[in-house]
Amino acid sequence: ALGTMAHSYVQSYGSEYEAFTAYANTYPDNTLLLVDTYNTLKQGIPNAIKIHKEILEPKGFRLKGIRLDSGDLTYLTKEARKMLDQAGLKDTKITVSNSLDEYLIKELIHQGAQIDTFGVGERLITARSEAVFGGVFKLSAIEVNGELVPKIKISDNIQKTTIPGFKQVYRFYDESGKAEADVITLHDEKINPDEPYHLFDPNFPWKDKVIENFKVVPLLIPIFIKGKLVYELPRLNEIRAFAKEEHTKLWDEVTRLEKPHEYYVDLSQTLWDLKQELIKKYKK
Repeated sequence: ALGTMAHSYVQSYGSEYEAFTAYANTYPDNTLLLVDTYNTLKQGIPNAIKIHKEILEPKGFRLKGIRLDSGDLTYLTKEARKMLDQAGLKDTKITVSNSLDEYLIKELIHQGAQIDTFGVGERLITARSEAVFGGVFKLSAIEVNGELVPKIKISDNIQKTTIPGFKQVYRFYDESGKAEADVITLHDEKINPDEPYHLFDPNFPWKDKVIENFKVVPLLIPIFIKGKLVYELPRLNEIRAFAKEEHTKLWDEVTRLEKPHEYYVDLSQTLWDLKQELIKKYKK
């Protein structure tokens, strides 16, 4: 992968055009120019078009794209698209950045911004609403004489009471291929898709339903067994393709940004019974 330039790169040259020239000569097959260091519409984009006509086109290359990192991104990208199209650069892509998150991206799309690529950085790798992600170890079982003994931590907050035992997670898909729910089970439980299955909310078990004609897929796959790698690591493009495909299997009501429906993660009857048994045992 090849990134784009920084404002400091442009500023290190005597002029924006000089900086663009040096970059285009170095990366003629992948020239993506940052056009907002000084004046996007009066200087940056005209210079980018000039670079295409004077340097790239004579060598048989096309201007790959431009990037905007400041200003009114909706207005600027609309104007940029007009200028590029008028210059015969309809294939030149427009990338935007500048503290983007899913809400701002949604708003830009709603406003009709002419954007081909969103460059998401700081909002992707940091949690804006939570400065620190909490990571807590929760013991669910211990091995005694080769046998796993389930353990539980009980809290006055029902949602903080842990789920005991060595577990597996199954995803249920309906006849249309949409994800219906996930069910956490004990690791040795088997689910028969040819038989009706009882789903219920583990915190409010009276909220339940029976599903039929479903497909079920185990989600937990061993990576290491006894210290030995037993998993073939997928390539990044394979991970991306898998995640994208799985996302399409979620209902739109679940994935929307505003007031999404809850996606249900339930417990099997066997695991729920074990949890209740341990709660009663340690509450005595």
